[in-house]
Amino acid sequence: MKRHLIMLGLLFAVPAVAGSTTPTQDASQGARRPPPFERKSPVQVLIDHRQDLALTDAQASSLTQIQTALDAKNAPVKQSLEALRPPAPPDRGPQGTPSAQDQARHEQARGLFEQLRANDMAAYQQAEQVLTDAQKTQARTLLEAERPAHGPGHGGRGGPPRGE
Repeated sequence: MKRHLIMLGLLFAVPAVAGSTTPTQDASQGARRPPPFERKSPVQVLIDHRQDLALTDAQASSLTQIQTALDAKNAPVKQSLEALRPPAPPDRGPQGTPSAQDQARHEQARGLFEQLRANDMAAYQQAEQVLTDAQKTQARTLLEAERPAHGPGHGGRGGPPRGE
């Protein structure tokens, strides 16, 4: 049950560092902050670290093509996730539990998040085929370094990461 609540919280969470507007702009314009699924893909991280990985022009071009295909594949999934986001915090029942509609929305979102993860993993595996062994090792290190930047770990806010 706790895991489901955490996932529901992640669905509605807003990254603290994301967004290009200030809080006063958000309040005055009524703009919504970007959703949590708008993070960089592993392939985009590799492209962003082109110099660190010493990518050749051919490698960079291949990675860009992989990223473009991934963006096209993920676009309808991200649109579906955005459509699931309620305009206000979810309604809670008398016991503080999510409503049936919120639970259904959560289950649908979980499937869409799984699809995004699978698409990202497939694209990364394709991208690794473009890299040399030394670049693969360095790429994995870069991706591990990027991971904590995406918010709390499996334990949630203040909780220990998985395995601790």
